[in-house]
Amino acid sequence: MAPLLALLALLALTPAPPGAGTGSMAVRAPAEVRGLLGHLLTLPCHLESLEPGTFVTMVSWTQRKPKGNESTVAVFHPTQGTSFSEPKRMQFMAANQVVEQRDASLQVLDLRAKDEAYYSCEFTIFPVGVRRAGTGLHVLAQPRNTAEAQEVAPGPAALPGQPVPVARCVSSRGRPPARVTWSQRLNGTATQSQVPDPDAGTFTVTSLLWLVPSSQVDGEEVTCIVEHESWEEQVRLPVALSVRYPPEVSISGYDDNWYLGRTEATLTCDVRSNPEPTGYDWSTTTGPLPPSAVAQGARLLIPTVDKSINTTFICRVTNALGTSQGEVMVQVRGEESRTDKDQPIGEQSDIPNEGILGLILGGLLFLVLLGVLVYCWFFKRPGWTHPRPSVNRDVAYSVVNGQVSSPQYVPTRGQW
Repeated sequence: MAPLLALLALLALTPAPPGAGTGSMAVRAPAEVRGLLGHLLTLPCHLESLEPGTFVTMVSWTQRKPKGNESTVAVFHPTQGTSFSEPKRMQFMAANQVVEQRDASLQVLDLRAKDEAYYSCEFTIFPVGVRRAGTGLHVLAQPRNTAEAQEVAPGPAALPGQPVPVARCVSSRGRPPARVTWSQRLNGTATQSQVPDPDAGTFTVTSLLWLVPSSQVDGEEVTCIVEHESWEEQVRLPVALSVRYPPEVSISGYDDNWYLGRTEATLTCDVRSNPEPTGYDWSTTTGPLPPSAVAQGARLLIPTVDKSINTTFICRVTNALGTSQGEVMVQVRGEESRTDKDQPIGEQSDIPNEGILGLILGGLLFLVLLGVLVYCWFFKRPGWTHPRPSVNRDVAYSVVNGQVSSPQYVPTRGQW
């Protein structure tokens, strides 16, 4: 750094010759540059033009950190050459600064977190003076991400009804710290911690997902979502939860239609368990199994149903965390219970054939009685008589309005 500083002091004491023009030459540099930790980075800087009678006497780069003084990191002098604060990590882009004195782009190798700062590119032009442009350097580090289930077992660490950590997601060595969230439909809560690494300038973020442990949680999938400035898209890490619990037991297979002589009846011991069951034990409320029942692991086989099957069966299941049992009461019928659709025609009713015949006869008798009543009512009304023929069979008399009318003569066909 000593030769570099001496050049700066010498230039500052050199007066501009009289009559030199000032001009309006501009320096171009991007407002911000982003680079990845450990990678090569270029800080672009260009002088647009030189007016006639002017020339570059020096190019320099200075660095100013948010909480620090400005310091010079690179210098080019046409006669004294180049000088750098870290020669092994910095170099000018232009191969020949004497020819390409308008290009001051600076390369930084093996980018480090400490390189993050505001940089100023300066052209000292004779006899104009100094022209400069500034660039902010933002150093990024892509984090490494892992997500895994936290195995939960009942005990002091998992009090009933209290949430426990069931999944962990870690985003390590990121710069800036990664944003970690969870996608889940279990109404869990998340806690987060952040640990810096001062030497590397990176951060490790750890997020824990908390849930109340239960068998319904076991096997459910949640997703850890990591977002970072160095990525265009988020990273999604699925996690299958693992919650350890004693067996939960139920028995299936009984359909309330077990009758004497039925063959190949089966009961099944249905179990939810984590870890997997280590043993099944079948029995009844009165003791051991009947001779006609055969236990085969989670299944109980009854080749032929007899009266001894009329009992309550118990399936007891054990895993590494405990033992649980399920029960089912079997009632053996004297004969098979059939539905109407399974019965032959003529037997698809609970009413016997004699009852059906009685209903038919009763209906016919009712119709006969109804006919008699209608006849009596219609023909026996007061004031009604049957027509009576006369001697010549052409004259009839009838009662009208309750009074007898005088006989009236009606001519016969031959008298018309």
